[in-house]
Amino acid sequence: MLYGRDKEQNVLVALVDRAHTGRGAVVSLRGEPGIGKTALLDHLAAAVSETSVLRATSAEAEADFGYATLHQLLLPVLDRVDRLPAPQSSALGVVFGLAAGPAPESFLVGLATLSLLSELASGRPVVCLVDDVQWIDRASARVLEFVGRRLDSEPIVLVLSSRTSEQPSLVVSGAVDMPLEALERGAAMRLLSERTRSRLSRAQRELVLEATAGNPLAIIELPVGAIPHGPSLSAPVLLADTLREAFLARVLRHTPPVRRLLLLVAAAGHIRRDLLAPAAAEFDAAPTAELGTLDELIETDTGAIAFRHPLIRAAVYRGAAASDRRAAHRALAAVLTSAADLVRCAWHLGQAVDGPDDEVADRIDRAGRGIQVSTATAAALLARAGDLSTGGPRRYQRYLESAVAWFNSGDSDRAALMLELIDREGPPEESLRRDVLWLRSLMELHTGTPSDAMAMLGPLMPAIVEADPQQAILSLIVWEEASFHANLPTEWSGLAEIVERLSLSDNSSHDALLRLFRGACRARTGRPHKLSSADLDAVEAFTDPAMLLGASGMLRSLGERDRGRRLNRTAVRHARDTGAVIFLIWALERSVIDDIASGRLRSAGVSAEEGHRLADEIGLSNASCWYRSTLALLAALEGRDQNARDLANEALAEAIPRRLAVVVTTARRALGLIDLVAGRPDSALTYLQSPSDFVHPGVILMSAPELVEAAVQAGKRDLATKTFASLRQAASTGAPEPSALVARCEALLAEPEDAEGAFDRALELHGYGDQPIESARTRLLYGEYLRRRRRRTEARRPLREAFETFQSLGASAWADRARAELRAAGEIVEDPARSSEVEVLTPQEVRIAQAVAQGYTNREIAAQMFLGARTIDYHLRKIFNKLDIRSRADLIGVILTGRQR
Repeated sequence: MLYGRDKEQNVLVALVDRAHTGRGAVVSLRGEPGIGKTALLDHLAAAVSETSVLRATSAEAEADFGYATLHQLLLPVLDRVDRLPAPQSSALGVVFGLAAGPAPESFLVGLATLSLLSELASGRPVVCLVDDVQWIDRASARVLEFVGRRLDSEPIVLVLSSRTSEQPSLVVSGAVDMPLEALERGAAMRLLSERTRSRLSRAQRELVLEATAGNPLAIIELPVGAIPHGPSLSAPVLLADTLREAFLARVLRHTPPVRRLLLLVAAAGHIRRDLLAPAAAEFDAAPTAELGTLDELIETDTGAIAFRHPLIRAAVYRGAAASDRRAAHRALAAVLTSAADLVRCAWHLGQAVDGPDDEVADRIDRAGRGIQVSTATAAALLARAGDLSTGGPRRYQRYLESAVAWFNSGDSDRAALMLELIDREGPPEESLRRDVLWLRSLMELHTGTPSDAMAMLGPLMPAIVEADPQQAILSLIVWEEASFHANLPTEWSGLAEIVERLSLSDNSSHDALLRLFRGACRARTGRPHKLSSADLDAVEAFTDPAMLLGASGMLRSLGERDRGRRLNRTAVRHARDTGAVIFLIWALERSVIDDIASGRLRSAGVSAEEGHRLADEIGLSNASCWYRSTLALLAALEGRDQNARDLANEALAEAIPRRLAVVVTTARRALGLIDLVAGRPDSALTYLQSPSDFVHPGVILMSAPELVEAAVQAGKRDLATKTFASLRQAASTGAPEPSALVARCEALLAEPEDAEGAFDRALELHGYGDQPIESARTRLLYGEYLRRRRRRTEARRPLREAFETFQSLGASAWADRARAELRAAGEIVEDPARSSEVEVLTPQEVRIAQAVAQGYTNREIAAQMFLGARTIDYHLRKIFNKLDIRSRADLIGVILTGRQR
């Protein structure tokens, strides 16, 4: 009987009932130890008979074992894994030790888990109950967070139970918050009466209720003999400590061999019977047959042997002598001999010693390096191997590799802790010091201050390039990215000299990329790049997203924009296929920039929304902030002024303290464009004029053209001239698109009689590029110039072309300005053309519709977007309703023809 939880029971059952309609939910069940969380989960599991129930309980002893909780949750349905798409099936096979292969990306494991649960839910809803989440391993937590954010259209309910006193290990935004409070007095009295069978007087019952403060486990487990017959204490007992003492008292009633058997279970967290038996023999413990006498403490009907409550385990483990605990771990390590148990064996070995031990450290190190399951598990093992090392370079190296693994697993805090341990040990040798600074710079780029990353990495770059050219590739990518986001100059001359000395003779991908980098160094120092067509073609064969992104950036700097964009699209595809989310986020940034430049504002918005969502999910705060600023820019271009202001101000509030120069520039550019297009140049200047000078060529090219335009219109010629000089220098590669912007600004600064030739040159150069919005803006400015010169008839053509371009691309604010100029030039402008039906769709729906038009199935689209196939089906139904169509063929027709409303 469950007392006092009617409200919570009704909410949970209602959520399961809603799942029958195809709408899932996540519930965060929180409460102190003993408050009844597990009992409520037990009741729910029994009450929802027309569902598939999966259960798992996280264990403190397994918090460092990657995917331990997830494996426990999915174990009953792993026979369905082969029904998943091959990459997803392989990912689960690898992380659960069912197949060999490289460790998959956590997002791919998350997608596979979602697909598996969705497959199971095809017959009836699925209810996942996960208890003691405060001890969940990080890998499982990330997967369940991934799944939890995607249940709106899935008949799946995920209930996560955790202690309120612990830091949350798993947080899903939008989860139903269900705090469990103490039982109200009537319910507590009924529970006590059932438990004591009238053995207590009324006064004693009152004392118990006061002492236990409505905690059900305390009411049930508090020893009757401990209940006083006189006045009670004035405050409730410390429940956790008191209950542990009560449980320990029960344990101490058993013989020493039985207590040793219990200690083995406590050291393991939970354990299979076939492993406990030999461990008991190794540890001189009672045989496993004794488990039948321990029902009040142990559960044996869940497939594994475990304690009934974490406080019982804590009582057994903490109540044992430290030497006995180490001996128990040693006995467990001795019986964990299979390849599948390598990680657990190494972990127990690490707990079996109380000081430095190089032999044990080496075994743990080998296990950590051999991990193909979870980077978080590898990080924990390498950290323990470092702790047990006797000191010196090996300890430094293990701490560093642990830090890298923690960072790759998404835990920057633990990575920073490992680096602090290296600092405490004293200055490491030069090569290790470089590696430490490289990691710190990478962490600063993603979650800190990019200018600090530059300060760390910049002085080391020549040494890195000379000492390890292959590592230099990643360092160069980070350095260039940091210099852009920090708006700092990049010193290429010293690097160029070093790169010239490198011997690049083979046909490896690393050498192909280094040859490209050498050419970029030459070009950036004003020399011919001397790259052959074969050198440029070689990078087209890359499949690694990181290499593709590096090559894409270098090709752009060489003026090979089309090839650079093509490689970026390839990087997006391969990052999606492999679940390489960090590189997907990075590649989507460039896709957004390319789409904005090419006038594909809708596509840019779709990619920006996706990138923003993914960056938020994995904690890349700087990337998330960049996407927010870019969404503000898109809103400004599309005439959604208030939305643009809100997004820009949000981005600025986060970016200014971290000195995210590109984010600040983009957000201020969005605000400035609102005023510039509205004819308020003085106000626009307050946003477009940076407090510090633009330095990085990429930052100059994105900000200077508008600043020149606003300064000229505001009559601040000195500012316009100074900015134009920087723009000319940044555009010195001679590529047509930046050269067109230079010519346009030259026209704005020229004397009236000389401006026309510069406008003509700008339009000619635009013809060689692919920047329709910039081309239309040049036409708009040219038409305004002609109208002011009283050449109204001549002004109409460029103004009309500008208007039509802005209108077709969805740049509404600029279309309004061009329309007003056309009317001033004497041309009657018809009402705006009807918009495309696709405009009624959300960015996510547009992405799905585009994928359908490209011929992908629902399953394939789900894999690309890291969603469930049922979610894709749900969105397709919404798309069909919005567009009033009935089939995929109809949808393809709308996408391909741009049908108007």
